[in-house]
Amino acid sequence: MSEVPKTGGGLALRELVAGRTAGADGYFRFPVDAGTWSGLCDGCADGLHDLGSLWADHGFMKLALVDPAAGVRAVVALPTEAARYPSVASRHRPALRLERAMRDLYGVQPVGLPDPRSWLDHGRWPGRQHDERYEFLPVEGEGLHQIPVGPVHAGIIEPGHFRFTANGETVVRLEERLGYVHKGVEGLMEGAAIEQGARLAGRISGDSTVAYGWAFARAVEAALGWTPPARAILLRAVMAELERMAHHISDVGAICNDASVVAIHARCAVQREDVLAVAGACFGHRLMMDCIVPGGVAVDLSPDGVGRIRGLLGRMQATRDEMLRVYDSMPSLQDRT
Repeated sequence: MSEVPKTGGGLALRELVAGRTAGADGYFRFPVDAGTWSGLCDGCADGLHDLGSLWADHGFMKLALVDPAAGVRAVVALPTEAARYPSVASRHRPALRLERAMRDLYGVQPVGLPDPRSWLDHGRWPGRQHDERYEFLPVEGEGLHQIPVGPVHAGIIEPGHFRFTANGETVVRLEERLGYVHKGVEGLMEGAAIEQGARLAGRISGDSTVAYGWAFARAVEAALGWTPPARAILLRAVMAELERMAHHISDVGAICNDASVVAIHARCAVQREDVLAVAGACFGHRLMMDCIVPGGVAVDLSPDGVGRIRGLLGRMQATRDEMLRVYDSMPSLQDRT
């Protein structure tokens, strides 16, 4: 698929919100017609503002837009006509997967969608008829070979199917197909009590439970006008940093493992375990699941938590310096990473 050219004629979000009043959460919210909708999509393509998200909502399509330079955030709503609306991806390609997902989930049809293939629906959902075969994008050229990977993987990562088309060491195209473990969280959330919704959010991705739990809590607090205590805000940040550190350490190790440097991979595994053990000692759960709740936090930092975290940071600094010396001594690892 070719890139959509910049139009140079997009509407700027900052101009559209002039004279309007933002809500308590800082977002402007207002309806738009099809022309304004398309103009704002062109504005994304022109770099006037950023696309935050896109979703279907009871007869409306909604766009979350952000202009970081102007400090403007907005959600605009377009009523659909017979479940149809002008495609965002036809003007701004990053919306493509969002539109394909909304079409699979809610049946809304983006008019002009550049890629009409399904995204989440793999032809096995009850009550739906599927005759078409999923066609991966064609690649032409001399000396090409294709390497399929997944959806079942050797590790514990969630399934995804990947098609690598390569010419020697050069990857000409990588196309992925995801959605194999779509869990229907949106449907489970509908009508759920806040407490149940928080538990669901925290289980969308277990090792990112802090990030999902915090996002859900902030959404509830914005909707209900709640202000969490200052200490809860601080503790949320501490939990999020511990989770981020564990992720980054694990990812660095996995990259080195892919490059056959198992020594650094093993060291990273030990270091990640150190982070998780400290998190468990500080907040009562290694992944800190259900520790962030709408309105605040469910647990406080343990009495020895500050000392444990300071000790962790000291050990990490020492290990970091050691691993950097190893990395600097291995040009082949640098080439591959």
